Amino acid sequence: MESTSSNEILIETAITIEDDGAVVASLEKKLLQEEPHFVTRKSCIFRVPARIREIDDEAFIPKVVSIGPYHHKKLDQYEAMEKCKVYYLKHFLSHRPSITLKDCVEMLKGLEEEARGCYADNVDLTSDEFVEMMMLDGCFIVEYLLRWWKPELRDYQNSNEHPLLRFSYLTTMCVDDITLLENQLPFFVLEALFNLINNISDSEKLWQVSFTGLALVIHYRRHADVYCNISDEYKPIHLLDVSYGCYITSECTKELCAIKWGTIPTATQLQEAGVKIMAAPKVTPLLNVKFENGILEIPGLIVNSRLKLRFQNMVALERCYYSGSYVLNYLRLVDHLIDTSSDVLLLKDRGIIINLFGDDEEVAEMFNNIGSSVVSTVYSQYTDLYEKLNHYYANPWRKWKAMLKRDYFNSPWSSIAFAAAAMVLIWTLIQTICTVIQTVKQFET
Repeated sequence: MESTSSNEILIETAITIEDDGAVVASLEKKLLQEEPHFVTRKSCIFRVPARIREIDDEAFIPKVVSIGPYHHKKLDQYEAMEKCKVYYLKHFLSHRPSITLKDCVEMLKGLEEEARGCYADNVDLTSDEFVEMMMLDGCFIVEYLLRWWKPELRDYQNSNEHPLLRFSYLTTMCVDDITLLENQLPFFVLEALFNLINNISDSEKLWQVSFTGLALVIHYRRHADVYCNISDEYKPIHLLDVSYGCYITSECTKELCAIKWGTIPTATQLQEAGVKIMAAPKVTPLLNVKFENGILEIPGLIVNSRLKLRFQNMVALERCYYSGSYVLNYLRLVDHLIDTSSDVLLLKDRGIIINLFGDDEEVAEMFNNIGSSVVSTVYSQYTDLYEKLNHYYANPWRKWKAMLKRDYFNSPWSSIAFAAAAMVLIWTLIQTICTVIQTVKQFET
C-alpha cells in the first residue's frame, strides 16, 4: 500500500513539474512579444468608446474622406478622395516652389514619433506609410482650408478644379468628416505644413494669418450660428478641438459644482410660472445660459440634420480627453427645457431655436435622445442656474401672478375689460352695502 501511494505522489509531482514548465514557456513567449500600446498623457485622438458609439455608430464614421490612421485601411471606400488628395498635394507645393516634396517629408519624419504618440490606439502603419499618410492628409486639409478662406485660389474655369467646392453635398460631408473625433491629424502637424510654405519670413509671407485663424474657417462653415471668441492662448489639439474651443470660452467654464437638483421645469412650465424667456445677444457664447431677475437668457441655435453629429463628437471628445463635461451639461440643460413640441414652439417664438431640421416633435425627440444618451455627470457649470430656476418655480405667488397676467392682462383690450368688470363689481358692492345700511336704518326706526 505504501509503495503504491509513493508512486502516485511521484507521478503527480512529475505532472505538476511538466505543467509548470508549460506555463513558464507560455509566459516567456508573452514577455518576448512587443509591448502593447498604452494611452499616455499626450494621447488626444481616440476611437470613440463603445458605450457612446453603440447609440449612433454612423455619427463617428467618415462618409467621403479618411484622415489619419484609424480609417486608413479602408481606403477602397474613399478611393475618389484619395485621388483628390494627390491633386491637392500638387497645388499645395505650387504655393512655394522653393519648398520641395523632400523638404516636407523630412520635416514630417522629424514629427513622426510625437504624432504617433497622439493616437490612443495602436497605429498599424510602417514609418514610411505613416509619413506618407500625414503628407497626403495634411496637405489636403491645409489646401482645402486655404481655398475656403481665399476664394480667388479656386479656378472655376477649370471643370476639374476643386470638385469639393463645385458639389455642395460633397462639401458638406467633407466638412463633417474632417471634424470627426476618429478622423484627425494632430494640429501641430497641420500647422507645421502650413508654416513651411507661409512663414519663411514676415516680409515673404503668402498669407497674413495664423493656422489657428485659418482653421476657424471650419468652425464658421459648420457653426455660423455660434459666436467664437477663441483666445490667442488656446492651443488646439486637432480640428474638432478648434470648434470645441469656440464653445468652451472663459465665460462658460465656471467651476463645476455638484448637482443638487436632478432636473428643472420645461420651458413651457417656466413661462407659466412667470419666467421671461428670451434670446441672448448674438455675441453670447452658446453655453452661456443665464437667469437673473426672472429672465432666462438662452443663446440662439440653428437646428439642422448635422447638429446631432456635431454634439455627439464633442461629447465623445470630452469623455476621452477633457476632465469637464461642459457640452454634455449644456445638452442636459436643453433636454430638460425641451420635453415636447410645445417647448420647441415656445423657443422658436422667442428666437432661440431656428428649426431647419423637421417638425417640432422631431426636434424635441432629437434633444431628448442626445441629452439622455450618455451617462450623466454629477458636476455641472449650471448648478446655480438649476437652483435659481427651481426656487423661482416653487413660489406659488409667481405662478398665480403669471396666470392672472396671461388670462386677464394679455392684451390692452383684456386689461380694459378686466378694469371695467372690476369697476362694475366694486360699484355693485358699494350699492349692496348702501342698500343694506339703508335697510338696517329703516328697521331700527
